[in-house]
Amino acid sequence: MRFTLRLCASLLAPTLVLVGCGDSVNPGTGVFDAGSTTPDAGSPMDVPVAVDRGPPVRDSGCPAPQTITPAEVPASGFLAPSTVRFIRSIDGDTSIFSFAIQGETTVRFEWVNTEESHAQVASENTAFGRATSVTVAGYLAAGRSFVVVRQADERNATMPNLDTFGRTLGLVFVDGELFQQRLVREGLSAYYTDFGCAPEPIHSGLLLAEAEARANQRGIWAPGHPTNYAEVFTRWITGGTRACRPNPFRGQAYCR
Repeated sequence: MRFTLRLCASLLAPTLVLVGCGDSVNPGTGVFDAGSTTPDAGSPMDVPVAVDRGPPVRDSGCPAPQTITPAEVPASGFLAPSTVRFIRSIDGDTSIFSFAIQGETTVRFEWVNTEESHAQVASENTAFGRATSVTVAGYLAAGRSFVVVRQADERNATMPNLDTFGRTLGLVFVDGELFQQRLVREGLSAYYTDFGCAPEPIHSGLLLAEAEARANQRGIWAPGHPTNYAEVFTRWITGGTRACRPNPFRGQAYCR
């Protein structure tokens, strides 16, 4: 990704919509126009990026996703919910929260995977990833209450599970609702299952949120979105436990 997008944020109720400074949003399509940028086959961030334009207008063919609260998280496989204080956002799927005992802790949001904005390899970053990072930071900064439910370590159920970077894996609830579901419903991330699916009812909540986002062409599902999610899903959904969800790029229905 070879060009740098300068971002300005404008708050359009009920959703924070980000556009480049001096660029425009086509109100008929809800698509970000990168101005006079010339598309480059090697630079997929140089093409339009969709933004969320509000409630669904197209029926996904599925029930509306259920709102997931901390009370719906199964006890098995997770630690008790922790009321935390939001410190700062790192990127679209990682933030720092302060826990009563552990202090400041980096939490990686489970079952979402937003496009990169701070990757060590600069070419992995995308304009949409940077915009998502700013959007998420705004959402979290506006939150009033935060609860994190950490996944338990399989080897020691009293300890939190950590990823390979030492980040705590967990579900994040902002003002009582699962934040991951908001990210998926707004098309800021697909339902990420490279390490297996979430337990119910989180699984259905995320899957139906993705169905709605895709039907309404939000975010990553917008026509012409630069990232090839057909290829991404091929990597995320393979055999074994990774085949626990439908692949829309292979004609597999969300709802049967």
